[in-house]
Amino acid sequence: MHWADWASFIGGCVALVMPAAVAAAPAKPQCSGTPPLGGGIPIPADFQVLQDRYHEQIMGSLGAQGCTKDSIAKRRSWDDLDDDTRKDYIRAVRCLANEPALTDKSLAPGAVNRLDDFTYIHINQTNIIHQSGYLLPWHRLFLWQLEEALRNECGYKDYLPYWDNARFSADQTKSRVWDGNPATSFGGNGAPRTPPEGGGGGGGPNNNESTIQLLLIPGLVIDFWLPMPLGTGGGCVTTGPFANLTLTLGPVAKPARDPANKYGYLPTPRCLARSFDPSYTGGASLTWGNATAIVLAGDIEDFRAGIERLWHRQSHTFIGGDGADPFSPTNDPVFYLLHAQIDRLWAIWQGQDLQARTYAIAGNRTFFGIPLDYAPEVPPSLATMDDPMEMGLGFRPLTREGMATTELGRCYIYV
Repeated sequence: MHWADWASFIGGCVALVMPAAVAAAPAKPQCSGTPPLGGGIPIPADFQVLQDRYHEQIMGSLGAQGCTKDSIAKRRSWDDLDDDTRKDYIRAVRCLANEPALTDKSLAPGAVNRLDDFTYIHINQTNIIHQSGYLLPWHRLFLWQLEEALRNECGYKDYLPYWDNARFSADQTKSRVWDGNPATSFGGNGAPRTPPEGGGGGGGPNNNESTIQLLLIPGLVIDFWLPMPLGTGGGCVTTGPFANLTLTLGPVAKPARDPANKYGYLPTPRCLARSFDPSYTGGASLTWGNATAIVLAGDIEDFRAGIERLWHRQSHTFIGGDGADPFSPTNDPVFYLLHAQIDRLWAIWQGQDLQARTYAIAGNRTFFGIPLDYAPEVPPSLATMDDPMEMGLGFRPLTREGMATTELGRCYIYV
């Protein structure tokens, strides 16, 4: 495909790289600094160059395995969608919340609806798919499964959007993801919590910090405590289309052991809770600078380390509440937009050199390489392309099947 063709296909702001024989001077990004369609901080020139190369590489690679210019799907920022598409997405999510679960009740008695099917398998695999080599390919396929369910089971007509959080690092609540519009957003913060008696870190080690709670990660051979800011809410979400959403699975990471419901599979009916953490807004994190630094990583090991250090946990922690539980963050429907942004950064990184990076992998087979309590004697080992990944409902693809965005039945690009 000629560069003019893919530039026209992608649309919007592009930095056209002219052939040396034609260009008299290096091309400059045409629209860097221009306010984005949906508001927020303009994309900086250095990130624009990276994104443009990704677009050029992907569009230039099309034609293999049935992914073509005519069939490739565009995944777009939630803030750039029109209101009708946002409404249709929310309608489809609510549709899945009203469809019966397919998960075997003997595995997860608390699984009630189709959204719970996704939450169950995420809980089941959490200690394998985080801080490991499977983080990126597993979640890529997971997002694709949700997108397929929205489209094929609930008639959603577009594709999975992403939370463009770098654009709103000065104030995430200015994004249309969070503006509270009952028809076109995911609602806002949770209601203020009632402080627990004694405060502090719950059942974990005493940290003497009333703003931090320590949560125990079950399933590992060691006690691993996750510090979690209490945030500014903590109660039920009262605005937006999910204000009346009833959750039944989780929470899992808790201030104390819960032997009776270790992984939150038993029904625990409650509201959707959030607790926005202001330390992850005001330009301190989830910024264009951090996004650029992540994508500039020279190899997959550094890229994944950057995602974990600068982006992944920060995104969840900003949301707080159910969206911050590492096992069951899928209880908050915005989870999928959060991880679509992570998948987007990975896709842009891969797109700097598709041949060398599409199938690059690094990392252990478990959380930080820590043995699991049901297999304490299994030594740490590295993830490989030929490892099967458990995706739920009988789907067990090899890791390699989660690496590309234009092969093996998947065909999409982030714009």
